[in-house]
Amino acid sequence: MRYGSAATARRAQRALFEGAPVSLGLLAQACRLSETYLATLARREGWRKADEAPQEDTEALERRLVVLSDQLVSDLETAGAEGRAAGAYDKHRIDALSTMLRMVEKLGEMTRLPERAAEKQKKSDAELAAALSLIDARIVELACELAATMGSEDAERGSGAADLV
Repeated sequence: MRYGSAATARRAQRALFEGAPVSLGLLAQACRLSETYLATLARREGWRKADEAPQEDTEALERRLVVLSDQLVSDLETAGAEGRAAGAYDKHRIDALSTMLRMVEKLGEMTRLPERAAEKQKKSDAELAAALSLIDARIVELACELAATMGSEDAERGSGAADLV
């Protein structure tokens, strides 16, 4: 079932082509379909916007990398134990396992970059706040000392001035 005019569809198509933000409404106009029908179709088929990165995929990848790194560490430990028992290590096996473990670690770092950046920012913000708090406390302390010193100097001047008259 077609909705809307051909002219409306052409305007929507042009807008999409020229970079207008994609919405179901605009897409429905471009396809000359009802927005309700398109929304139902999108929901049924699990459509996702291009900028919506699925969080579960990142988390699933991270879990798989942890399992893989655990397996590689276990294999390295086994190779090391076998080498100690035999009196000679299998260099190629240990090198291959070490290389694979480094690759897994690198992949893990790449998947957690945004989280780590946020953690580092929070840490640096907390450190900055603590440093500023210490500076603020020291300024107050110095101001109190200066005020006490100035008060005693005024008292000394006051008594000395009275003696001169």
